[in-house]
Amino acid sequence: MDAVGKTADSRNLIKTAAAFFVITICLYATFSVPSSGSAYHSLGLSEGRTPIIAIIIVGFVIGSYGTIVGIGGGPLIMPILILFYDWSTEVLVATSLFVVFLNAFSGTIGYARQKRIDYKGGMKFALAVIPGAMISGFFHHVFNIKFFDVIFGTFLIFLVAYSFLSINRVKPAQTSTGGPKRASFRHAILVDKFGQTFDFYSNDELGVLMNLLLGFFVGFLGIGGGVFQVPILLFLLYYPTHIATATSHYITMLASLCALIPHVFLGNVYFAKAIWMGLGVVCGAQVGARLAPRIKSKGIIYLFIIVLLIFAVELFFK
Repeated sequence: MDAVGKTADSRNLIKTAAAFFVITICLYATFSVPSSGSAYHSLGLSEGRTPIIAIIIVGFVIGSYGTIVGIGGGPLIMPILILFYDWSTEVLVATSLFVVFLNAFSGTIGYARQKRIDYKGGMKFALAVIPGAMISGFFHHVFNIKFFDVIFGTFLIFLVAYSFLSINRVKPAQTSTGGPKRASFRHAILVDKFGQTFDFYSNDELGVLMNLLLGFFVGFLGIGGGVFQVPILLFLLYYPTHIATATSHYITMLASLCALIPHVFLGNVYFAKAIWMGLGVVCGAQVGARLAPRIKSKGIIYLFIIVLLIFAVELFFK
């Protein structure tokens, strides 16, 4: 079997495994009752009065935007859940991860069709981030973190400042090369479905190290890690922008999947609300994947900065 055939088989395997997981957790949610020790019973959830159609629309917008910038929507999903519902931190994190996974899964399919995912680098970085992501899934179950909204708002402000200061390092969308040429770096050449060639060098060792450190925060913040992956791929590994956003989505799908597993078995995911926002993000992610190739690289980053700043301010004054 040639390399193209092997790549196609690996893509199909990933899609099948992810689809199987979604079906499994949905069945689990349908036929199981949360235990008396779960976050539902111990802290009491407010069902909220937000109309379902509003939740779907919000999910659609998040899915489109999150896919365009390659972050899986985590930094947007979490603040919205905090503003919409009076839930415990444990349930907020778990439910956010579930929606992030659905967004990243749908967006990854869209980007796979465009052939813009660096699977070799993405798989390396995902394997590095997974151990910490799974461990962090138990953190909120053991420790009660106060002022989580302030912590998350501070994180968003830091991210806005870093992205704004680094924006001039982003190459234009039409530039097909990225990264300095080093003997120890991996040389990657990708040709997307539009016929554009991306020829770049990636420091995989640095990428793996950064993702080992990143793993814990994926589950702790409930964001899937895409918001970290994009700056790492762009500013440290010098990926071309559109390859970075697509590969980030692929890594986020795998990382959020693994971070979600402990929460599913602890009964922390509020499926009744998450499934409606999930429906919106799945549809929105497909639209975002189609729009992304038409948006300039710096335009993507500016979109990223503006929305994060708005939500950071909202969280501080909640």
